[in-house]
Parts: sequence; C-alpha cells; structure tokens
Amino acid sequence: MDYSIVIPVFNKAALTRHCLQTLRPTLEDAGEGEIIVVDNASTDETPEMLAEFPWITLIRNERNLGFAGANNQAARAARGEFLVLLNNDTQGLTGWLAAMMARVREPGVGAVGARLLYPNDTIQHAGVVIAPVLFGRAGLAPYHYAWKAPAQAPNVAQPHDYQIVTGACLATPRDLYLELGGLDEIYWNGYEDVDYCLKVRGRGLRVVYEPSATLYHFESQSGVQRFRKVSWNIRTLSERWSDRVVMDSNARNVENGEIPVLQRDESAAMITILAKTPPSTIVVHGTVKASDRAAFEAMLRANRSPVESVAFCESDAAFGVLRDSMAVRGERFLAFVDARARLEPGWLDELVAQTAAPTNVAAVTYAPELPLGENVVTLAADARCTLLSLKQFPQHLEPRAFDSIGASVADLLVRALQLERGTRGASKALGTVPPAEEDASFEAAHGRRLSSVFDTDTAAVERAARRPPRKRGLVSIVMLSWNAPTFTAKALESIRARTTEPYEVIVVDNGSDAETVEMLRRIDDSHVRVLYNGSNRGYAGGNNDGIAAASGEYVVLLNNDVIVSEGWLDALLAPFGRDGGIGVTAPRSNKVVGHQQVPDARYDSEESMLAFARARAELNEERGYYADRAIGLCLCVDRVVLDTIGGFDERFVLGNFEDDDFCLRVRAAGYTIFICEDAFIHHFGSASFSANNVDYAVTMRENWKRFAQKWGYPEVFPANGYHPRQAFVKGFDRAQHYAPLPQSRAVPAGAGEAGDLPQGVRTVFFAMLRQDADWTKTAEFVKRFARSFTLDDGAMLAIGAFGELSADVLGSRVEKIFARAGIDPVASGHVEISDEDDPQAWRGRFAAARGIDVAALEDRSPSALRRLLKERA
Repeated sequence: MDYSIVIPVFNKAALTRHCLQTLRPTLEDAGEGEIIVVDNASTDETPEMLAEFPWITLIRNERNLGFAGANNQAARAARGEFLVLLNNDTQGLTGWLAAMMARVREPGVGAVGARLLYPNDTIQHAGVVIAPVLFGRAGLAPYHYAWKAPAQAPNVAQPHDYQIVTGACLATPRDLYLELGGLDEIYWNGYEDVDYCLKVRGRGLRVVYEPSATLYHFESQSGVQRFRKVSWNIRTLSERWSDRVVMDSNARNVENGEIPVLQRDESAAMITILAKTPPSTIVVHGTVKASDRAAFEAMLRANRSPVESVAFCESDAAFGVLRDSMAVRGERFLAFVDARARLEPGWLDELVAQTAAPTNVAAVTYAPELPLGENVVTLAADARCTLLSLKQFPQHLEPRAFDSIGASVADLLVRALQLERGTRGASKALGTVPPAEEDASFEAAHGRRLSSVFDTDTAAVERAARRPPRKRGLVSIVMLSWNAPTFTAKALESIRARTTEPYEVIVVDNGSDAETVEMLRRIDDSHVRVLYNGSNRGYAGGNNDGIAAASGEYVVLLNNDVIVSEGWLDALLAPFGRDGGIGVTAPRSNKVVGHQQVPDARYDSEESMLAFARARAELNEERGYYADRAIGLCLCVDRVVLDTIGGFDERFVLGNFEDDDFCLRVRAAGYTIFICEDAFIHHFGSASFSANNVDYAVTMRENWKRFAQKWGYPEVFPANGYHPRQAFVKGFDRAQHYAPLPQSRAVPAGAGEAGDLPQGVRTVFFAMLRQDADWTKTAEFVKRFARSFTLDDGAMLAIGAFGELSADVLGSRVEKIFARAGIDPVASGHVEISDEDDPQAWRGRFAAARGIDVAALEDRSPSALRRLLKERA
C-alpha cells in the first residue's frame, strides 16, 4: 500500500464531514491507500457522523490523546509506505496528494509540506521559518513564511527546502516516522510537527515545501484545546532546539528585497506581511582619501539591500550625523562603518536580515569580539560596523555626545535595553574591522569600559534590560463637557467611587448652556477642577486646554458619557510598568468602533455592568494586545509622549479623526499602543453629539478630508477603513507633526491672574476646609509642610476657608502649630490662608503653578513631599 492518510478529530463534526466528503475525488494518481480517522473521544455528533463513511478505518479513543498521540496511534496501525498527516479542517484540491507522493519518494527527502490557503485565497502555509527571541524564556519563534500573501505570489510558487513544514498536511516515510518516535507527546496540540521536522533534518534528510500540493485550511477550527499549553510547548521546543537550528526567518526575504514586518488588521490581529526592505544610510567615519572614496562606496553598496546614501565624515563630525539622522526615524536603517573596515559583498544584507528577524532588535553589529552565530545577543555595540533600526528608538531616546562616535552608539543601545530593544551579532564573518577602542567619557558615565559592552552573557543582558519599578504618580483625568450635564455627573460620580488615589479631574467645559454650567459650579469634590471655554473648541482644542492644565505623570483623556468600573485606572497604568515602550493604553468597551468593542457586553443596569466588568478583569488580568490605534473614548497617555508629540491637532473640528491622528503620531514617534483586556468602561455613545444635534456623519467626512490631506491618503472616504502603517512608517517629523499645547491655560471663570503667586512658586498644595472636622488632618499636614520646605523650594500651601470657617481663625491655628514646633514662619515654605466661596475661582488664582490636592496624598512624610516636588520640577 502506498499511503495512509491520518486524520485526528475532536468534535467539530461538520468540519470533519466536509473534509471526508471532498477528500476522495482529490486523490487521483496518488496510488493505493487508506484513510484512518482517529476520534479523540468526541462529545458531539462526531461518532454518528463518522458512520456515514464506511470506507474509512476508524479508531475511537475513550480519552483525548492529543494531536501527537492520535497520529502515533494511527501510524502504528497504518499499512501504507508513507504517512500523510492531515487536519480535519482542510479541503484538498485535485492532485494534491499525487504531488506530495512524487516529492516524498525522491532520494534524501524526509518530509513534505503543502501549500495551504485561507478561503480568501491567501497563504496560510508555504513553509515555516524561525526567528530568534531576544528576551524571555523562549529562544526561538517559528512562524509561517509569506503568511497571508496572495496564493499565486512568485515567492511561494516554487518548491523550497525548509527546516520545518506544518503538520496540518505532512507526508513522511512511515518507517522513518516510527524510527524517530513519531510526534513527541510531551507537546500538546502545538509544535510537535516543528519538533518532528527538526528531527528529520537532524538525520540529514530534506524537508520540502511542495506548492503543487494545494489545500484550503480553515485554520484554528479544530477546537480550543489546541491552545491550552502554548507557553509550555514553545518553552520545551526552545530548550531542545535553540542552539541547533538556523534562524532563517529573513534569509529568503533578503534575496527578494523584502523584510517581514508586523501589522495589525482591522480587528487588531497581528499579522506578518512582507514589505520592501527599507533603505539604509551609511555613515563612514574616519579618514578616507578623496581618491579612494569611489572604491570604498562601491564596496559598501555591494548588497541586495537598498542603500539610500553614503556619507563620509571625520570622526569628530560623526555624532552630528547621528543626531541629525535620528531627527526623523520611521522604518529605515542607519549604518556606521569605520573607515579602516574592509567588508565583504553582502555585509549589509546580513545585518538587515539579522535586524529584521525578531520584533525588538534595535541594532546588529559585526565585531571580532563577538562569536558568530544565529542568535548572538550582546549588551550593546560600537560604531565600527553596526546597523541601527531607527523605528526601534522612541523619539524621546536621543543620542548623547561622547568623546567618540562608538561611545555615543553604545550609550544609545545601552539605554534602549531599558525598553527591551536589544542588540545582536552577525551570524557569519563580514570582513575585517579594527580592534575595539576605549572611551574615557563612556567609562565615566557608565562605570564600565566601552569594550565591555560586547558581553554575550544572557543573564547579564537581561539584568541590564530590567527597569527600576516605576512608582505611580499623580494621574490627571481630562474630561470634556459640552451640554449633556446628566452624563457628566454620572461619569464624575463613577470616577469618585471607583478610582484609586492620587488623581485629579480636569473638566473642560466647551461653551455649554447655563444648565450645564450651573451643574459644574455645584461640584463639591476636591479632586475636580473645571475650566470654562467661552465657545466650543472641539475635541482637540478642549482636550489640549485640559492637558495644558494637567499636573499628572499620566493623562487620561476620558469621554463624559461613560461609567468607569472598579480597578479601571490601575489596569490602564499597569502595562507601563511591564513594557517601557508603551506610550498609550486604552480599555475595552460595550460601544466603541472596531476591535475595542466587547461583543458580548450585555447587561441591564449599572450593577450588572460592574459585575460583568469585574468578571472580565479577573479572567483577563494583565492581558491585552497591541494595536496601531485606539479610540478617543479613553486614552491613558504617558507624559513623556505628550512632551514628545504634543497634544491634539486642532485642525480637526468638533470630533472624529483627532484620535486617529494622535495615535498615528504616537506610532510614528516609536511608541506602542496597548489595549487592556482587564479594563472595561461603559459607554453611552455620542452623548454630546446627540445633545447638541450634531450630524456625526458630516463631521466625520469633513475631518477625513483633513486627515487624508495630512497623511497622504485618498480624499474619498474609506468605507472599509484605512491602513495606519502607510502613514506612521515614515516616522515622526516634529516640524510637521508636533501639535503645541495652548501657551496660556484656560482658567475658571472669574479667576484671578497668575500674579497672585509669590515669586518662584511652581507647586501649590491645596487644602480646602469646610468645617472643623476637616482641620485635624490639615493641621498635621501643615506641620509636615513646614518641616519639608523653605522659601527657596518653590512650594506653597494654599488653605481655603469655606462655609462657616474663617481665614482669621485658621491663621491663628497655623501660627500656634509653627510656635509649638519651633519653626520660624519666615524660613518655611509659603503658606496662604484665605476666605473663599468658589473652589474653582480659588484654584484658578494659582493656575500658573502645578496643583496638588492634599486630600489625595497617601504618603505625607517630609521625604515623600520633597520627592513629589522634585518629580514635578
């Protein structure tokens, strides 16, 4: 018998029926064979359905043996010379098996894989390549080559030898299969086929992709058990094979002038696409005679990878070239080559291939101090022969000047490690470069010699990559108000009830009616400030006013038609501590456009919403995904990002596409956006638009024209969306993309001038007292404030006497505190006590300084207060 087709099944009876119904007509010219179906203890109608096919050989198990166990069981019972492992979620095209049989019979072939297509005729499998992983327990990451490329793309149309093909459709000699022990059952529904192919290669046999064998594959429909042990599987695979495989993920792409890049589709699913290799700028530092430059440049350009320009400069000018070249980053490369280097053809191709393989490689270097290998990780590199991937450096990570360009590059890469952007070594010799040199300025800054950055100890690199824990500081929540006062009140109440300290809320009223203004004036919450605009400045302008007035290390931009759930803010803040490259986080919601919407968010009251959110948070703790954009319903933004890219672009009127534009600038500047599965916010939906009779569709189309003109998209409104990557790959150009915040902040109506501040005061601590009961806690804080600061520290304590309390009474109490503590009031920080009746007007007098609510402070010790002042300086 020529072949035995083995099909393991677990439930999904409809898929199996379709597979069997369409299978036999496609087997023509493949020889004599049998079809073995292994039922892994299905609990649906699969057993009854299989009775419809008396021509199969059926093995029924009382428990689920997994993919490996079922295939091994069938292999032992099989009679064919060759085994053909086949998933039940496939449909073969005529001649697929005949093509596989012809290829697997060739001398030296140990395994053959097929071309597998999605139903939309894009590639699901055309061979598997391996990328290295720089950080974490897994050292390698196999993935499908040319995934989602067109079915007839030239790069998938020819047979090719790989290290791995998928087990979804794999032909192999039965004797070899049994000799190698079959699929290792230590894996559970994942990577056992990868392991098997690597064992075949270990025997010196070929693993071949055969494109003439074509099937449709309805991937990932064989049951959720497939994903039960993904982490275990990849860790086991890495421990076995990391040092014995070739990291070939980009070898074929370089030949075609392509590199794999990650992209999010419209549902935010991560996909790998092939893009044209970005151009490289090559900087030669050191002396090269004018007569020798043409030959030197020809040596550098002897690559398939495109070279945009070659610049020659003396060593003392190289830092300026580095600084200027990093002004606009995006998806492009910057190479530094010592003038004494002599490089082989293809040197740049090797560096590009190594740079593009993992997703977090900032640089690749060729240095004689490093071993050659497929996954050589080093602490950093110098500038003798180093390629920088500029998209990996967030815009705020600026190069710093040292005595040598090598030290400047090394310093940049050491700091990039804090963001888990690593440096790799080349896998092969690329020529000759001069010996490493030392730099006293680098040693003074880092406490180590420059040559010591070529440290390949993985533990040392991971230690250097660890960031010190980032303590949570003040969070500023900015909320726009434009009429719809009931929604604003609900949102503020939910924030007050479910938000952990310290935080402040800045409500920016965009020219609301008298009813809304009156509601805002009645707010009695020390966390809340209200800024009043005389007219509607739109989503962009109003948020910019709020950001300009914000004091927080993080700024949350939150719609006013929401109800927040328990733990919402903590969940949004947590990812910043886990990944230093995150610039923005956002929640999921019941009503939001695109991937952030939770389709099963069904509840009929606020209590049931909170229960739903609580269950989601418990199920999805610390889980989430990266996206290229998030909806402006709720954006939590790191202050560093706002300092780098500015606020919102005010060319967009009222609403729509300001948040898209903001996210594109975040991504262009090198930061990531993370959607938190454990943060859920209820959204009523477009309350301000409805309350003010705004035509949502009209404003969207008008703003699209502005957006398209800015980012280079067609002016016709995209009914099916647009691809963000097209815009942000060009990088962040400050001259074009920075959106300045207002020079003068909006302040509460009736507020005094900034001149009310004593000279030199930059931070004001606010204590609002309404009754004697408030005094006890304030009295203790007065004592700590007086011991913490002097007049020169720029701190002020503003005590507002509201209601029946008077400033005279409070003033005498403060004097007694100073006297009992032996503190000279003249030498202490500024203290102002005043009679007040309008909290907003009171705070507005100090709008030029950063404000801190005393009631929001958990740690009031003098050291904590001084540290807080220093952090906000």
